[in-house]
Amino acid sequence: MNSTIVIILIAIALLVLAVIAFLIIRRQRYVRALRGRGWTFESRPALESVLDHHAPPFGLGFEREVDEAVSGTTAAGVPFRVFEYATSEGGSRFDERIASMQLPLPLPDLFVSAVSADQVRSGVQATPIEVDPRYQVRAADSGYARMALSAPVLEAIAAFGQAGQHVDLSIDGEHLVAVGAPKDPDQLQTYLELLGGVAKAIDPAGLAPYTTTPPPPGFGFYGHPDWLLIDRDDARGANDGLPVEAFIHRWKTQRKETYTDSNGRTQTRTVTDNHSEVLTAITMPFSFPLISVGGGWGGKKVRFESEEFNDRFTVRTEDAKFASEVIHPRTMEFLMAVQPPGFRIEGDVMRFSVDKHDTQLIGLCADFAHEFFGRVPSFVWKNLQITPPAFRRLPSN
Repeated sequence: MNSTIVIILIAIALLVLAVIAFLIIRRQRYVRALRGRGWTFESRPALESVLDHHAPPFGLGFEREVDEAVSGTTAAGVPFRVFEYATSEGGSRFDERIASMQLPLPLPDLFVSAVSADQVRSGVQATPIEVDPRYQVRAADSGYARMALSAPVLEAIAAFGQAGQHVDLSIDGEHLVAVGAPKDPDQLQTYLELLGGVAKAIDPAGLAPYTTTPPPPGFGFYGHPDWLLIDRDDARGANDGLPVEAFIHRWKTQRKETYTDSNGRTQTRTVTDNHSEVLTAITMPFSFPLISVGGGWGGKKVRFESEEFNDRFTVRTEDAKFASEVIHPRTMEFLMAVQPPGFRIEGDVMRFSVDKHDTQLIGLCADFAHEFFGRVPSFVWKNLQITPPAFRRLPSN
């Protein structure tokens, strides 16, 4: 081998070793800086260590990962955890460093972000509430939100933001959660002391009437305490009597194909193709005649008196009279307002035409089933000789 090439290879190897050594030394210094503050560092924490959090960004997605956990207490004695948290598959992607402060009592969900923020956290379902013009606030109860965000708490949040920290906070059961914690130990210490000031300002006596029982730790789904994860991506829930299941159906097929090899001869080989299909369906405790709204095959296409509705939706059924009784003018207005995914009902199954496996979309389908059947007139149920269950209605509907 040419001596010049040997020298180049040795130089490259030495450079690689130098980079590796630099990264190892930097890592060791980082860990020493954390432990020197009396904190605990865990390079590969288990996902179970953070499953006592349930509000977004937690409780979303099918793939959830946690990395590099730091724990300890602030100078004021507030226990904290800091960790990298990522979610994907089945919702918006999230990958940020999280700081979680222990609170003296478990409280309902509350979300606070700077009014200048582009958007609230993905998955947040709570109602916007006016508390302070500097912040976007979301919670289920305006009285609770105003009690939680007392003057001392708002002052502590303002101090946190004025120090250059990104205001994206939430109360999640017994935790005050902040998105965007820095990694540098010095910056992190400043961040945690400021965030600890927010936690200390929360008044447990005033908030005692709002104490709640958080869900048990586990791989849950935000807003759907009855949902369970079965296997990798199969979500199932009781859904108040209309059980929902959503999963990705994967299968393989094989085929023969011919090709020409390097010698010009024709050869045959077996090729394996991978396929997948997203399935979201409701199982009903009753049987229903075929009706499809933008949901594909079966039956004959029918039209309604509303041309706008006809332009937006294709309805197929085996009984046009039945379809007109189920999809009456108020239901047409509802369908045009919510623009649901296409769906097909036959027998005891309501299947949705969806192209992505998304926890929020699954929730939309689960809610829609209740809303749709809840609008079926009583005489239709009587004609079908069915006593319908109590259907859930959303507050806005």
